[in-house]
Amino acid sequence: MKWLGRSPGDRRAPEPGSYEQSGAWTVDRAIRALATGCAAHQRPVPAVGAVVLGPETVALRLTTPDENPAPGWTVEEHGRTWRASLRWLQTAAVDDRLPEPFPLLVSLGMTDDGRLLLNLAEAAGMISLEGDTELARGLARSWARRLATSPWAAAIRVIRVGFEPDPDFTGLDVARLIEVAATLDGPEPGGVLLFAGQPLGRDLHQVDRLLGEPARRWSVVAVDAAEATWRFVVGVDGTVDTGLLDEHVRLRP
Repeated sequence: MKWLGRSPGDRRAPEPGSYEQSGAWTVDRAIRALATGCAAHQRPVPAVGAVVLGPETVALRLTTPDENPAPGWTVEEHGRTWRASLRWLQTAAVDDRLPEPFPLLVSLGMTDDGRLLLNLAEAAGMISLEGDTELARGLARSWARRLATSPWAAAIRVIRVGFEPDPDFTGLDVARLIEVAATLDGPEPGGVLLFAGQPLGRDLHQVDRLLGEPARRWSVVAVDAAEATWRFVVGVDGTVDTGLLDEHVRLRP
């Protein structure tokens, strides 16, 4: 797989169980080990557009090449990829006091290399989910549920706009953004807004304002957005063309 490069919970190892449970723990540990190693060597955490969880390794797809990896990581593709073994991650040093570097990681699906997670914060503007509308909305609902419960996303806000009620979603559900105006502009950390359709009127004006902030705190995902930086096309066959990879991604429940 080639990356085309556009631009607090329980930390113990999981008991034997589902792939999602063990996968989430492994990704969380990899991110925390990365942050810990970078802090120890007084260097910034690299900008990461995607994470690939394979059967034996975790790979980070960097948006800007960096050939000086943190301890435990090796460099590939002239600094475009950092890789660490799952065996090393089991015992790698982790400092839980450090802030999460990638709170907006979401699972998209499977590639030939493993499970692919995207960092929504790396999109410079709106993210559009299009193609089959029902599958696109289902993907947005899945991202919202996971972000509201993922160990690396504990500090962010997850707000859905225009979706039908979902008992499995533990974030905020609103019909219009005006309902959460105080949250959007408050001092608390930002997060992600997910729209069931294209933002219109005052909602679109608010979205443009938030995405234009110098220190952007909110990422925006919308189904069938008119203008977007990242466009993910969901096919009726359950695959996604990201425009970021040289292969399609297979959706997973």
